[in-house]
Amino acid sequence: MDAIEQVALVNADGSLRVGRQALRDAITATRNFAGITGKLSCADKGTDKGDCATGEALAVFQITGEDVASEDAFPPNVVWTPSSGTESVTSARDSVRLGMNQELEFLNVMYTQGGNSLEASKTAQRGLLFSDQPGAWVGELALEVPSVDNGLVAADGSSVTYNLREGIKFHDGSDVTSADVKATWDAIMNPDNTPITRMGYDKIGSIDTPDDYTVVINFAEPFPAWKILFDFIFPSEVIEANSPGLDESEAMRQPIGFGPYSIKKWRTGEYIEYEANPNYWRGAPAVERFFIEIFPSTEALLAALETGETDIAWGLRSANIPKLEELGKTVGVNLIQTVPAGGERYVMNADASQAPLFADRNVRLALQHAVDQDSIIEDLLGGWAAVNPGTEWFGTPWAAPLERYAYDPDKSKQILADAGWSDSDGDGYVDKDGETLEFRHTTTAGVLQREQVQLLVQQMFKDVGVKMNIENGRSAELFGTYDMNGTWSHGTYEMAGWSHGLRAPDPEISNRFLCSEIAGPDNTTGAQWNRYCNPAVDELLLAAGSGFDDAKKTELLHKAQQIMHDDAYRIFLFASGRNFGVAKGLENFHLGRWYSWYGNMHNWYWSE
Repeated sequence: MDAIEQVALVNADGSLRVGRQALRDAITATRNFAGITGKLSCADKGTDKGDCATGEALAVFQITGEDVASEDAFPPNVVWTPSSGTESVTSARDSVRLGMNQELEFLNVMYTQGGNSLEASKTAQRGLLFSDQPGAWVGELALEVPSVDNGLVAADGSSVTYNLREGIKFHDGSDVTSADVKATWDAIMNPDNTPITRMGYDKIGSIDTPDDYTVVINFAEPFPAWKILFDFIFPSEVIEANSPGLDESEAMRQPIGFGPYSIKKWRTGEYIEYEANPNYWRGAPAVERFFIEIFPSTEALLAALETGETDIAWGLRSANIPKLEELGKTVGVNLIQTVPAGGERYVMNADASQAPLFADRNVRLALQHAVDQDSIIEDLLGGWAAVNPGTEWFGTPWAAPLERYAYDPDKSKQILADAGWSDSDGDGYVDKDGETLEFRHTTTAGVLQREQVQLLVQQMFKDVGVKMNIENGRSAELFGTYDMNGTWSHGTYEMAGWSHGLRAPDPEISNRFLCSEIAGPDNTTGAQWNRYCNPAVDELLLAAGSGFDDAKKTELLHKAQQIMHDDAYRIFLFASGRNFGVAKGLENFHLGRWYSWYGNMHNWYWSE
């Protein structure tokens, strides 16, 4: 009860919210609690759990007042054991279980930018186009990829025509038609709804549907990245039946799609259960049931992979590769990887009203030079990562040739000294005008590598006299939308850590940087979390996003990246590939260049 009192939040309607991970963390932090048998500590004497045992649920018992009074009532009545939950499918070869160490914010592409929520959503939702394993565009609902050569794209880019594949059905059995594509656009643009972004959709002037299987998109403004649009389609009947109030409807929480699996059940913070779609146009999946299960930490996820309690360990980090290699030798786990791209980086909140410390470029530069990327990569990650000099386009054809900020703690100290910072009270941290140079740092709790990197960088900052205070949070809370009070979207952080790369074979990610995309009460669908605003960058990104000359586009993107790099609001730590541990016997598991694991899951099967 003490732990519940510590973490419970009272919602605006008076209801009580107790975060699962927050409660776990509070219980784990228990020290010298006066229990019935003596003092209890949940992380005592250097052990992982101390008096809190394994941290795993052994059973749930029902104890009545009569049981308490009786000397013969032990053990009490068991009402739940692990085998009564999703664990019952552990040995079933008609199912696959994928474990994640981060909770999900959404199961709907309309409301999420990327990460585990996007991947879980794309299991059920698909759109007009898709990218194949090497990374080329292919048709999904569309019969082919439109182009000027095949006559489906106007020479000036003003219109794009899609011929739809006939016979595709939504999970509820209804046909997917052009009316659903148009209704999806209407839902995205409806001011009553709050999609994660309207970028590109707001360039469309109208959509024509001359028949059930033809869609003509007419652009009011040029948008060369049109292929990234409509990567999800809703049934028009579902939109109509749940509007107004679409955002809050159960239809958006567990959307109907036409992907290889349909969503059967979602227990928030625990698991999602999917069923194979027998009508999937590429062929019914061989695996009948698919589960995504949420684990409290990387360690718990790896332990489950080792014991066979999960079949796929999702999104493991470079620091976990030695353990995966060990499991390959002991239990036959396969390590599946992609090449490094994107980047793990620390973002300084660029809103001076929320993080005034970072308004001073001298502070930003000092922090850049205080971080030893090579040490992180070699000493902590075992060399399983690459140096990213400073761009989210890293590992793609559009990355600028930037010069990284060199690790130079002496230079970092000198920059601070020149800016008037000094350790006037001898406490090891610099101060100025009576204020210590300190800030809060937030990243996803329960991700071991991120927590290890965080501690290492904390020490690097301390070495130059800067105090970084760690306040981590649950991924579902950090990555929530503005209307859900998401930490990133509201900017209720000072420095934050997450990774963000490209999710499609197109360089258009300007909504992460444009001034107009900063989320706020008057722009709840804004997708820009850095709260960064530079008109020169806006001009370059908008020009790159409206032109059809690929060489010119790359040139403009390079200039924008250089300006952002010089502004120094992002500290790039490293770039690593995606790492998955896959159980022995699960065949045809592949990672695509852009789509992660879900692209060919209809081809998975268990070998004998």
